[in-house]
Amino acid sequence: MQDAHWNQRPASPPREVTLTRLLDKARVEGVRLYRDPADGRYYVSSASTPGRYYLLTGYSCECAGFCQHGHCKHYAALMAALGWIDREPDGPAPTPAACSDCADKGTVIGTFATGRRTYRYDWQTCPTCHGLKVAA
Repeated sequence: MQDAHWNQRPASPPREVTLTRLLDKARVEGVRLYRDPADGRYYVSSASTPGRYYLLTGYSCECAGFCQHGHCKHYAALMAALGWIDREPDGPAPTPAACSDCADKGTVIGTFATGRRTYRYDWQTCPTCHGLKVAA
C-alpha cells in the first residue's frame, strides 16, 4: 500500500452523503423551501440573512456556497423535497405562516398620501413577503 503524496487531496465523500449532511444542517438552521404557484419556481429562505430568498433549480442555487462548492444546504433541501435523495424527515414539515400584510395574496394595493388624502393606485408586490405569500 502506498502512502498518499503530500500534495494529493483526500477523497471527497459521495455526493449523497454530503447532501444528507447538508440537509440535516438546513433543518437545524430552519431553512424553508417554498414553491411559487404562479410559475412553479422553487425559492428557499436564507438562514444567515432573514428576509433573503434564493432561487433554486434541480441543478443550482443562487447562494455563494453553491457557487463555491457545487452544493449547499438549500440545494439539499430541494433534492429531499423532490425525492432525489433518500432521507426521511425527523417529523412532519412545519407549515409556513401566511403573510398577514398581504392576506396570503402576495400583492398589496399601493398608496400614497398628500395632506389629509390617501390615494390608491395599482397592485404591487408585497414588501413584507416579496410575493412569496409567507411570513418572512
